[in-house]
This record gives sequence, structure tokens and C-alpha cells, in this order.
Amino acid sequence: MKTEIKHRFSGEVLFAHEAESNTLVVTLQAANLDGANLDGANLRGANLDGANLRGANLRGANLDGANLDGANLDGAYLRGANLHGADLRGADLRGANL
Repeated sequence: MKTEIKHRFSGEVLFAHEAESNTLVVTLQAANLDGANLDGANLRGANLDGANLRGANLRGANLDGANLDGANLDGAYLRGANLHGADLRGADLRGANL
């Protein structure tokens, strides 16, 4: 099964992963998200617990209800991101651009 992470507004595919019994969680675990360009990505409700998003571009991303507990967001660009209901407990936000 193929799972795609798409730009929230344009629908452009930012990352795709194919695996048997694939889920968004499996796809995100397969992705190297350190410095990733996830500008406008729809990650609503994603489980990014402990994910390495250091220096990632999450401008305008939809992170509504996402689990970012313990995520490394050091230096991440989050301007315009929808963080409504996101769990940021334990997240490293040092140097993050909010």
C-alpha cells in the first residue's frame, strides 16, 4: 500500500512510501525528516512522538491534533503551521521559528 504526504494546498506529493500494511505512522518513520521540506503538508492527527524534525520546514503545515510529544523541533520553521490541539509536551523547540 502506498501512502503519500501531500502539500496542504497544492496537493503536490512531498514524500511517498510503499509497504505492505502501510500507515501514515510507518511512512513517517521511514522518512528522514531531519531538515525535510514539509511546507504545507497535511499531518493532521499524525503520531510524530519522538520524531526528529530538526531544521524541518513545516511552514503552513496542518499539525492539528498531531502528537509531537518528545519531538525534536530544534530550528524547525513552523510559521503559519496549524498547531491547534497538537501535543507539544516534551518537544524540543529551541531555535524553532514560530
